[in-house]
Amino acid sequence: MVKVCKTILCSLFSAFFAIFSVSCSVSKPSEVETTVASTSDEQTTESTASKATDDVVPTKPESYNYLLIKQDSDDITARLDKIISDKKYKGTTYLKIGNDFEYLNANGDANADKHMTNSIDTCYYAGSVTKQFTAAAVIKLCEDNKLSLSDTIDKFFPSCKSGDKITVRNLLTMTSGIKNYVKRDNETDGVIVLNPEIEAEISKDNSENENKNAILNWIFKQDLSFEPDSEFMYSDSNYYLLGEIIEKASGESYEKYLEENIFKPLGMNSSSFEPNEKTAVSYQGTNSNDTLLYSGVGYSSMGLISNISDLLKWVDGLLDGEVLSEDSLEQMFTPYKENYAMGFYVYGNKLSHTGRTEDYNSMLSFTKDKSEIFVSLSNYAYSDSAYIYRLFKNSLKNYLN
Repeated sequence: MVKVCKTILCSLFSAFFAIFSVSCSVSKPSEVETTVASTSDEQTTESTASKATDDVVPTKPESYNYLLIKQDSDDITARLDKIISDKKYKGTTYLKIGNDFEYLNANGDANADKHMTNSIDTCYYAGSVTKQFTAAAVIKLCEDNKLSLSDTIDKFFPSCKSGDKITVRNLLTMTSGIKNYVKRDNETDGVIVLNPEIEAEISKDNSENENKNAILNWIFKQDLSFEPDSEFMYSDSNYYLLGEIIEKASGESYEKYLEENIFKPLGMNSSSFEPNEKTAVSYQGTNSNDTLLYSGVGYSSMGLISNISDLLKWVDGLLDGEVLSEDSLEQMFTPYKENYAMGFYVYGNKLSHTGRTEDYNSMLSFTKDKSEIFVSLSNYAYSDSAYIYRLFKNSLKNYLN
C-alpha cells in the first residue's frame, strides 16, 4: 500500500516547484458549508483569529466525484492557490482528495531575518493537535497493562481535589470537570492565554519542572465545574495531567515516551517539544509575550512542534495500525459527549482537531479511509487554518456526489 507520506516525499516535492506555486475557547464544530464572512486584506480570520479554535467537520458523510476532481485538478489547484493568496495565509497547507489529487502550498517566511521561507519541512508549534498524540500514548500504555482507563487519578495525584471521582477516561474525553489552566473563551476574543493566577508564577527563566509545578499546583487546588462524567467541557488541564500520568506509568519522561514509541517508529524525525533550526518564528503577532511557549507550559496539551511531512506519517501510521491495535483505535475514535472522542472531534468517518498557541495555529483533519486529509500549520497570528479549510471545502462542494 502506497502511503501518503511516501507520495509526498517522492512525487510531491517535484510538483511543489513545478506545479504548486509557492507564494514568496473551543466551541462546538460548525458545518463546512456555512457561509463565511469576508475578511479584510490584513487578516485571514473573521475576527483576529477568533474562529481558529473551531473544529470544522461535516455533520454527514461526504462522497466526492474523484474522476471529475482528477480531470479538473489544474483548475482546482489554481482556485486553492487564490484562496491562500487572497486571504494572505502564511504557513504550509496540504490537501488530499481521493487517490489522484494532492495540493501543497507554502507561503510566507519561516524566519525573515535568516531569509528562510515556509516549506514542507518547516516545523511549527501545533497547539492542541498535540492531544491526539497524548491520547495515543495513554492507550498504548493501557495495551501494555501499565495503565487502565478506569484508574482514578488519585492513584497518581493524591493532592488532587476529587481525584477519587475522576478516571483516566474522564481526562481523555474532557468529562472530568477540571477547570482549564488557559483561557479560551469570549473574554479573550479567541486569543489563548494563561489563567492570570498562573501567569504570575510562570517565567521564561524557570526550569521546565518549576513551570509545570506552578500549573499543577493551580489545577489541584480548583473545585470541579461539574460532577465527573456528567458533562463535556473542553479543558487543556485534562491533557496536561495525562502527560504526568504517562510519565508515572511509563517511568520515563512524556517527551521520551512519545519519541521512542511514536516518533521513531513512524519516522517522524522532525517532531519534538523543543524548537530547532527548522522551527518557524512567529511574526506580526498580536500578543505581548510568548508565555504559552515557555518550557513546561504547553507540554502534553499543546506543546508539540511538527511539520506537514511528519503529520502525514502520523495519519498513515495511526490508521494502518502501526501505533495501536484495531480495538484500541475504535475506542480512541468513538465520540463520547459533544462529539469528542480521545484527542479528536469525530463526525462519522472524519476526525479533526485544531490548535492555537500564541501566534501559531494549526488544523489536522482526515477520514478513516484516508480519502480526505487536510493539514495546515501557520506561524502568523492572523492566519486561521480552520477558516482556510472551510474555504477549501466550499470551493469543492460542486464535486460532491
